[in-house]
Amino acid sequence: MIFQFLLIQFTQGIITESSGEVTQFSYQVSGFNCQNGYTSTINFPDTFANIPKLILYPSLFDFASITSNQPIAKIEIVSLTLTNFQIKLTCPQQRINTYTLKWYAIDDQRLIVINEFNLNPLASKSFTFQNPNIKKAIVSIIGIGYKGSFEVTLSISDLTSTSVTVNYNSYNTNMVLLGYQVILGTDEIISYIDKISSSNVYTSPQYPVQSNSYFITAFSKFQQGLDNGIVTLRTTINQGASVVNYDISRWGSGLYPQNTIQSYWLKYTVNNPFLAMECFTVRVSKLFEMNSDQKPAFQLEFFEINKVVNTIGSESILINESITLLNIHIYYKCPSNNKKVHSQMNKCNNCSGSNKIYNLNHHCHGSINTINIYAKYNAQSNYKELTLTTTSNSITIVQKLTNKIITQETILFVEFLDV
Repeated sequence: MIFQFLLIQFTQGIITESSGEVTQFSYQVSGFNCQNGYTSTINFPDTFANIPKLILYPSLFDFASITSNQPIAKIEIVSLTLTNFQIKLTCPQQRINTYTLKWYAIDDQRLIVINEFNLNPLASKSFTFQNPNIKKAIVSIIGIGYKGSFEVTLSISDLTSTSVTVNYNSYNTNMVLLGYQVILGTDEIISYIDKISSSNVYTSPQYPVQSNSYFITAFSKFQQGLDNGIVTLRTTINQGASVVNYDISRWGSGLYPQNTIQSYWLKYTVNNPFLAMECFTVRVSKLFEMNSDQKPAFQLEFFEINKVVNTIGSESILINESITLLNIHIYYKCPSNNKKVHSQMNKCNNCSGSNKIYNLNHHCHGSINTINIYAKYNAQSNYKELTLTTTSNSITIVQKLTNKIITQETILFVEFLDV
């Protein structure tokens, strides 16, 4: 009873998402001095089961003018754990009055966050990742440093199933530091809302609220047209029960820093996960082949992709998202009569026990010397990541599923056994 109580208490303490604001980077905070780096520790309200993905967004800039010193705001994530994260602001020449950042932490493997907090050299850059079902990409300016008037624009110039390229564009050489994040997600987790370029303060349109989602904004362009370098800018999100919008405001002297903001929804509860391929029909053919001695001991064949495997080993393959029906052929040459083929195919993802799989047995005997299994699989319209493993007495196909967590599902297992 005591163990059960502790288990319930522990389970209730696990969180999957959280959000807040870093407010310690300000002259109004006692002891704030970022010349040699100032670190703030942000505690999550409870414990994540896995290290979350952390998204940042600068919601308030208050940068002093350029004298002989340069405004530089370099951001660094010092640590990220299950219970907190440490974030560091370094402003070597003390021209940062306040720098406030909103943060969003989500435990979901369909989300990828790439941190490039000190781009060097200042140029376009490509990054690789390991989720072929990534469809959305957002670049968000996080840290800047400059020695005069500047304009910097970042954009996603290329997104494939394995890489993303961020294009860098600036009209002069006054940028001395640039940091950004690239936020990648599947169609299920990220929804684009709007992109607004502005040369003055404004209030965005109202957008319908999306359930179980964070409304997030990201700077992709930032410009300061005066050599004095003063930057004051605030983004305020106004979220009601049914609509949400944001305001851009500034104060004091100087010009409005022209900018472009991409807004998007980040969903933290997804109800349509990626599912394993399901076998909906199996046909078995047992034959006596006169020329079986000229064939391999076994063979695995995928008709739709012209893939054949008949040697021992392991390899990973990627099935295109356009393929939603997959025909798999297993060939086995009986070496003697005292052998049988035991096969299992994933039949029903939402079932359990004997209803979940096809479980079949077929024996070799004198009148047949080959066993052929033809299995048809339904598949979702996404990329399918499969691992094929063949040994002298078995064939296994495992599908990798990237949802909130990554799982490995066996969709086919065939073994060659002694009777």
